[in-house]
Amino acid sequence: MPVARQNELVHQYCAVCHTDAARNGGLTLEHFDAAHMAPSLAAMLVSKLTAGVELKIVNAVESDASAAALVDRGMKGGAMGAAGISIPDKATVDALIGALAAQARGATEWSVNRTGDVVTASILREVPVENVGQAAAYRLLVACNAVTGQGQMQLAWSPSPKSGTLVAAVDGKATFTYQVEGKESMGNGSKVMAGPAAMDLYPGAKIPLPTRVLTVSDLAPDQRVVFPFGELDLKARQDLAGCFTGSADRQAVVKRVRD
Repeated sequence: MPVARQNELVHQYCAVCHTDAARNGGLTLEHFDAAHMAPSLAAMLVSKLTAGVELKIVNAVESDASAAALVDRGMKGGAMGAAGISIPDKATVDALIGALAAQARGATEWSVNRTGDVVTASILREVPVENVGQAAAYRLLVACNAVTGQGQMQLAWSPSPKSGTLVAAVDGKATFTYQVEGKESMGNGSKVMAGPAAMDLYPGAKIPLPTRVLTVSDLAPDQRVVFPFGELDLKARQDLAGCFTGSADRQAVVKRVRD
């Protein structure tokens, strides 16, 4: 599916709920452009549209009838119709999901983007659930504005909103506990979800930028997610660390400047 058509569909069916104002799932799609999309974002959209079908299964639909059946079943409970708008024909939805799934390859590795003074890194992890072929998707996004010094660390999850307690452990040492609560209202007012689908870990808490790993647990039973900060390239980690108080990389940068 051409990029222009992907943009048209996402703007029509997804951005109506994921607005600048509502930011459901911690996300706005009002300015979505498939030509400049992080693989982790593409993966989250696939998870939402298929109600959590694993990426490897979505990418196998052309050669595996059972995979195609799982995706078809997932689409019936997916997010395409969440805005209360009549959805497009199945062939169109299939093509959109296929295009997004292709762009999601590499989502489980860090993707770094530099736009002006802002550096952003994102990565995705999937955690299998009880239903065969389905997984909970967790996307971590870390950003730093070098001019303002404003940092962000956001965790988003799919396919369902959640409430409860979230525990984040940095490098197996310091732990931070968050209360996940509230509701998300669809951008067009068509539906209210019991629980959010994203949480700002920073600046909500003074969590440092991990050097090795960030481990997230307790948000859902038996789901433990590990994000490998040790695999993030040194330049990106140092650029991000400038916005995180207490970060080991930030302290190293400050020491070098002083020396």
